[in-house]
Amino acid sequence: MGEVDDGGAWLGWAGSAGLGLALGLGVLYLILRGTAWSPGRGDPVRAVRAHAMITALIALFASGTAGLSRLATAEEYQVFGSGAYPVTTETEGELTREIISAPVPALSWVEGLGILLGPILGFALVYVVAQYTWPRQSGAVRTARLKDRRPADLLPRYLTGFAALVAVAALGMVALSWTAPGVEARQVDEQWRDELGSGGSSWFEPGARAGEDVAPWLLLAVVLVPVAFAVVLRTIARRPVLGGLHPHDDDLVRRIAVNRALRTAAAMVLGIGLAGYNVWSEGLREQAWRTDGIPSDQPGAPWAAGVSITVMLVLLFWRSPHVSELGSHTVPGLEGYDAGRSPRASGAPSLPGTARAVLRLRLDGALLAWIAAVPIGVVAVAALAFVAAAPSDRGGPWALLLGTAVPFAAALAILGFTELGVRRGHSPAEEPSTTGKSSRWPQPALGLAVLLAAVWSVLCLVVPAFQTDQAAALAAALAATTAGFALLSLALARLALRRPALGRATAAQDAAIRAGGADRILAVGAAGIFAVTGAALLAGVQVWNGFITSAIFDPGINELPDVLLMTRGLLLFVLFGLIVACLIAPAPRVPAAVRETSRP
Repeated sequence: MGEVDDGGAWLGWAGSAGLGLALGLGVLYLILRGTAWSPGRGDPVRAVRAHAMITALIALFASGTAGLSRLATAEEYQVFGSGAYPVTTETEGELTREIISAPVPALSWVEGLGILLGPILGFALVYVVAQYTWPRQSGAVRTARLKDRRPADLLPRYLTGFAALVAVAALGMVALSWTAPGVEARQVDEQWRDELGSGGSSWFEPGARAGEDVAPWLLLAVVLVPVAFAVVLRTIARRPVLGGLHPHDDDLVRRIAVNRALRTAAAMVLGIGLAGYNVWSEGLREQAWRTDGIPSDQPGAPWAAGVSITVMLVLLFWRSPHVSELGSHTVPGLEGYDAGRSPRASGAPSLPGTARAVLRLRLDGALLAWIAAVPIGVVAVAALAFVAAAPSDRGGPWALLLGTAVPFAAALAILGFTELGVRRGHSPAEEPSTTGKSSRWPQPALGLAVLLAAVWSVLCLVVPAFQTDQAAALAAALAATTAGFALLSLALARLALRRPALGRATAAQDAAIRAGGADRILAVGAAGIFAVTGAALLAGVQVWNGFITSAIFDPGINELPDVLLMTRGLLLFVLFGLIVACLIAPAPRVPAAVRETSRP
């Protein structure tokens, strides 16, 4: 795997890494300790929810595997830093090209470990530190574990099996990367002359290390991720009982944390597998370009993208079933418990019209919406990868945008039927209808989505380089899908907000349930508009080209200057973040009642 050229490199790397690690851990501890509950300060259940979510998000960002691409390439100074290299001269008419070639040097073990251990250590340390930022018990009554639990008892069975399948697929991609050819790095200096004058340009082509040099590092990463997860799992199982929570709720917190840590570990393994696929496909693509001079796409890229997006969506929404149960045993204001029966009775049946019954119906509706939307989304992603490559020849912008909209429209329809079930099954018809209020954020989110879609529709029509039938079709398709989502979302939100009061719920519970239903509908509608806007950004290649030139031509989907590709990619990333934020936004908290039958 390479040797260290300078013994001082180890000391320099260790010193900088140690200092960065110490600062990072200090900041991490302060953030998590600041969100933890302490006696006499708020609700411990609400605090533990926020603490756990922040921990999961920090761990997700700390475990990003995008940096693994550096295992296959090297910087220009590392390739051509010293020594003389052969020069090849090519002449094509008035064009002269000088090419300096050199093999990509082997990766040193210091650099390889630095790239490899960053996300794995980040993932493990975030979860380990988080387990010890909750304050120790200080009350007169101390809490003990319900029973001595083995770490393996906390593993969710089906999610563990799915993660194992992801690991097997990642190992297959790593094995495939072992066959990737090495491609030399090149410095290219191009000079040309014509009747208008002369000029030139130069650039660096990084090449790629051979698969046999990169694959061992990726294999080591696949092995280390389960080791890191095992450390996290044991830490979660053996940590002290959280102060302020009943032992039953403390056990639920452990299970929720293991679920999120396992999903993060599976996402890391998926990223490692994709890194192996990129090593293989980029090596073949670059070798074909160097040999035949014909540009080509990565082999199997649409399918790899579709599968990876599908797996990430499955992991994103594979929420622990214990999240909805958390807090059902803890009484606010009581800081210590013994390990006896829960102070809250939880075995009573849920009668129609109670808050519990409506929330169960909502949960079933949301689950059905995802079960319907995810498979449709998988098919849509595979179809869109085909259509987006040449939208004018494969159904046009309408096919691209409608294919993007179908999963969100299906989810909206199911949520609408759920609200109809709440109205007919839990709200007495003889009661007068009243109108509730949604939370503050969904309507501005929907408005922002409509605004972004409107701006891009206008640009499709006014940019001089895009005055074709495709411009009008793209603008019309975006405007129509946006209007459809906005009108459907507002109509269904009104269905959730305006109805008779629930038969056996308090006024506060009824208001929170109305707001929760409307919020979810408006959020899904906004996410759908963000999605179709992203598809329109991807398809409107000539619009992007029109920002820099008035010449009318038809570039390919990725045949744009780097600055425009980077801008488009950044906007797509922002839109994806807005979609995720809308879909995972928490619902308003439904207050508990002493008796669910308080309303006659």
